Amino acid sequence: MRADITDRFFKVFTYQNVDRPPDIEFGYWPQTIRRWIAEGMPLELTKSETNDMFCRKLDDFFQFEHEGHSIPLNFEMHPMFEEEIIERREASTIVRGEDGVLAERFLNDADESSIPRYIRFPVETPDDWVLLRDRYDPEDPVRSISVEAVEEARQACHNGSAIKVFFVGFYGQLRNWMGMENLSYAFYDYPEMIHSMVSDWGDLIVRQLDRIPDDIVIDQVDWWEDMAGKNGPLVSPDTFREFLQPGYNKVMTAAKLRGCGISMVDSDGDPHDIVQNWLEEGVNIMFPLEVAAGVDPFSWRREFGMNLRLRGAIAKQPLVVGGTAIDRELERIRPLLEQGGYIPHLDHLVPPDIPYGHYCDYLEKKRKLIGR
Repeated sequence: MRADITDRFFKVFTYQNVDRPPDIEFGYWPQTIRRWIAEGMPLELTKSETNDMFCRKLDDFFQFEHEGHSIPLNFEMHPMFEEEIIERREASTIVRGEDGVLAERFLNDADESSIPRYIRFPVETPDDWVLLRDRYDPEDPVRSISVEAVEEARQACHNGSAIKVFFVGFYGQLRNWMGMENLSYAFYDYPEMIHSMVSDWGDLIVRQLDRIPDDIVIDQVDWWEDMAGKNGPLVSPDTFREFLQPGYNKVMTAAKLRGCGISMVDSDGDPHDIVQNWLEEGVNIMFPLEVAAGVDPFSWRREFGMNLRLRGAIAKQPLVVGGTAIDRELERIRPLLEQGGYIPHLDHLVPPDIPYGHYCDYLEKKRKLIGR
């Protein structure tokens, strides 16, 4: 672990002395941004910015702090599929996207946030995987890291930033290729294909880590998974251990050799039953801890100890009510702050039923709590 890192995010999660936790939040629904503009938020945004769930301009307006320095790595499909409109309907289109997924996409989704109706995914059988895997060649020249990105990382190191890399996790990537239903069956119908997909995805990630020059320490690995709902994770701990954990072990072993000491996974819902699987591989920060899905960060801490770091866990409903409801919610999470290894913020994107005034009141109170 580097001793010269100064950013609060890293220091909180490595239990170092720090003046306060960082002041961060986690995005907004597009409808929320439009509501706040209508309610008088003094910020001009373009249409594309109002549709950006992680609008940097809005983050800067609220004066949120930023987390470390991320090195851009290319693990995307190459070449992409050619986008093709199959059918136009009154309120939707049937489209095969660049990712090879055939879906019905609704024309009002910018206003209503309707997710697509997925019809077919590029991988259904082992034969499909043989064809798709060539689009993820680890040695493809498009995956090289630019000289500018390397120099920016070196400068960030010099300035005391933690260096991070981000990857789509093993369940998340396989679901992108297959869809949730197909993947659920494939664990039983095509186990060898699943092992192959996990192994190949892990090899691609490790190759991307190897492209980072040896003098740059990799302090943190971030994962996107979203592999749980209100009733628990979408795979059992045993299925995770058999099929997905070998991939995590491969990547985290390589990352630890490069200095990685912390690793964060973003999963919605309540992934409690597979937290131990992640911890065994060094994935030790759980996020965003959705209260509405039944996540109890206090019981998690009692069960998993201080090796488990926590981020999020502030319920959104008190911000809808406002006033003393916000006070009570912030007081609820105060003991986690006192324990350490915890960064507070809302447990997901800000929904459109939260008024602008209530959100500003929440930020003022939260900042007083953390000492900003």
